[in-house]
Amino acid sequence: MRVTTEQEAMYIACAMESSAVQLYERAMQVLESQGRQQEAIYRSVAAMRLEEMSHLERFRSLYTGLDAQVENQLMLDAVADGILFEGGLMGAARAGLLKDVDSMLRYAAACEAASVEKYRAFAANASAEAKAALLSIAGEEERHLAELTEQTEG
Repeated sequence: MRVTTEQEAMYIACAMESSAVQLYERAMQVLESQGRQQEAIYRSVAAMRLEEMSHLERFRSLYTGLDAQVENQLMLDAVADGILFEGGLMGAARAGLLKDVDSMLRYAAACEAASVEKYRAFAANASAEAKAALLSIAGEEERHLAELTEQTEG
């Protein structure tokens, strides 16, 4: 996938963060249906959802819009390239998202690490304008990854 402008970068960042928010919302619904709202895993998933929502709001504030056709093509490319949470909730559950807090943190950290790699790969093929935006987003995701890593080790 090739991202050539800062606005394309922001659109993809918004799509990725929106995908994460939706994943954590669905996970919370599953946990609620199981009566697990009082468990630490529920609170941890809810905290991850809030973190991703704050990323999404930040990226949305930087996104001023693209032509609908460009947005559609970017979304199709993102899906084709497996950029948006492959396997959805079922894949995340198999990877440990709903098991316990440690498994959830490891899953979230792996997703953040993958996001950093994706943003850096996009930046390597981007124009100068998009490159700066993508590297900034990668840096933000790296900070979040460091926080998650600290939690898993602490």
